[in-house]
Amino acid sequence: MREEILKAVAQPPKFLFAPFVPAVINLGIQFPVMFIGIGLGDINPLFFIISIIIAHAALVGYGIKEPHMSTMLQAYGRSNKVSKNLYSVKGNKFAP
Repeated sequence: MREEILKAVAQPPKFLFAPFVPAVINLGIQFPVMFIGIGLGDINPLFFIISIIIAHAALVGYGIKEPHMSTMLQAYGRSNKVSKNLYSVKGNKFAP
């Protein structure tokens, strides 16, 4: 086996010790909210920086427990599709 494949499986991508995808989503949501709050509400940016640090620390803690959280989120996004059932049944039916 190639070493790159083993490294990708054993060491999932991290961003400042947190799983990559949730950390980027966290920053992608909190930075625009921070700038809107500063611009429209004249809110102290220290409040937002503290909330970013607390949320990132929570992601680091959960990332230690479940290091493949990014892969799980990506797989959930691909598999969370509602199927169209031919007959009315309860739940999803993946084969006709």
